[in-house]
Amino acid sequence: MKKIVSIFLVTIYGMCMVACGSRSSSTEVKDNVLTEEEKAEGYTLLFNGKDFTGWKMFNGGDVKGWQVEDGVIVGYGNGGDVIADTTIKVSTDIVTVKNYHNFQIKWDWKIGAQGNSGFLYHVQEGPKYKAPFETGPEYQLIDDDNYPWVSETGKEGLEDWQKTGCNYAMYVPETKQVNPPGEWNSSMVLYKDGYVEHWLNGEKLFSFQEGSEDWKMRRYSGKWEAFPDYGISTTGKLCFQDHGSKVYFKNVKIKDLD
Repeated sequence: MKKIVSIFLVTIYGMCMVACGSRSSSTEVKDNVLTEEEKAEGYTLLFNGKDFTGWKMFNGGDVKGWQVEDGVIVGYGNGGDVIADTTIKVSTDIVTVKNYHNFQIKWDWKIGAQGNSGFLYHVQEGPKYKAPFETGPEYQLIDDDNYPWVSETGKEGLEDWQKTGCNYAMYVPETKQVNPPGEWNSSMVLYKDGYVEHWLNGEKLFSFQEGSEDWKMRRYSGKWEAFPDYGISTTGKLCFQDHGSKVYFKNVKIKDLD
């Protein structure tokens, strides 16, 4: 089943991105609209291009601090998950109203210079949690070259596990092609019964299996030792992260694989 899914993605998603790579420059492809092919494949819009129908604040109600501008979700960077002493703030991330288990999601995104955001899945809510990253694996979105990160040891610059396309603090792509801040990129995540794929601009970055010995080794060491519920749930909210910098999303489309 996993091989069939991967072949399908290569032939459909990859070829489409190559053929339509410059989506924003085409006058024939409209934003936030399903193509006939996408409809046939079972995709639905997760963002209607007009408002936040289907979205809410993490652990909260109606979306605040984000706007829809010209068919684009805009996060203004008014919040962030951590401060200097690593204390978790009240999150300003947005999550879907609906819970998802198996899914295939794709979206277009861009960030500003020194920007930082992410897409998370299987996020849990409740008074026990202050931020989505405590429970939900993350597809990292960040300005790899210019984000002003300094580690506790004084090392400047991001670690590989912190860069765009990573399964944050878990899995790292060997190679990738990412457009610079201010330019649009296209990403995709597939989740099917613990099997996960990360894609960027039409290329598969890597795949892994949740629950495997390799996954457990990564999960129960390093960053996630302090978060006992990370990656445990297989159903939950999808999330776009507000991490203190401006971020843009459009063409958010999902296929429910259950």
